Amino acid sequence: MTVAADPIHPVALHAPGSTAEHRIQPGVYAYDLEALPWRETPRGTSREKAVRRDPERGLFLGMLVFDPMSRSGVHQHRGVASSYFLSGELTDFQCTTRAGAVGINLTGATHDAVSYGGCTLFSRLEGPVIIEPDGAAIHPHAKKTTVTNTQPFTPPDITVVLDAVAQVASPFAGVLRRPVFDYAGTGSNHRLCSLQLWPGAKLNDLHHTGLTDFFLLAGDLSVGDTTVTGPSVVVIEPGARVHLSSRFGCSFLAWAEGPAHAGDDPALDPYGF
Repeated sequence: MTVAADPIHPVALHAPGSTAEHRIQPGVYAYDLEALPWRETPRGTSREKAVRRDPERGLFLGMLVFDPMSRSGVHQHRGVASSYFLSGELTDFQCTTRAGAVGINLTGATHDAVSYGGCTLFSRLEGPVIIEPDGAAIHPHAKKTTVTNTQPFTPPDITVVLDAVAQVASPFAGVLRRPVFDYAGTGSNHRLCSLQLWPGAKLNDLHHTGLTDFFLLAGDLSVGDTTVTGPSVVVIEPGARVHLSSRFGCSFLAWAEGPAHAGDDPALDPYGF
């Protein structure tokens, strides 16, 4: 089955008891993005489907859609942000990031982005966003303060075309990994990667040591006894143990804040730690 997201209260923290309707096993939650309605953002020309939003810490996980001929508004990232472009494009003063690419904004990235044809992306924000006192941006909980770009010659974007990243073997039969971003230089030891499971692939008894988010792009992913299909989100809390498998094959993006050890063997980690 696929578990639907709550249309009234998007998740801020994944604590046992607060999201019981989405919990598929202890410490593991699943969300059906088709079932979650779009919500307007402050600029009125973009909408979002939020799975996680923590205004105090600036955390966000979910989908964003831009109307054609719309802009993000000037904003600065105070934590790492990354977005996978499902359709369309966004253009800022540095470059244009298009469908099939992951755009990464490092801490301090300051820009305004325009979508001429419209776009849809799946995003994970790991820190607050700030905007000018009289500004408006797509981020609903952006803090209003004076924006100062202290590193004007640091590129605001790192763009990685996902299909251009060479697949590497994982320690698991039928599982290939595309390493996208290892967070080097950010002060965090996290990983962003794409995993491809061929039909019949299994990853058993994965003990997760850090918060881990999946965005299932396509195919079927069984998490224990629950099967989810794309587009869906799976959130795994630190300490959770999961069995992953796919009957017909799937691909998903994984943001891992710590390694996962199959059978507690440190050598058996799927995320590239």
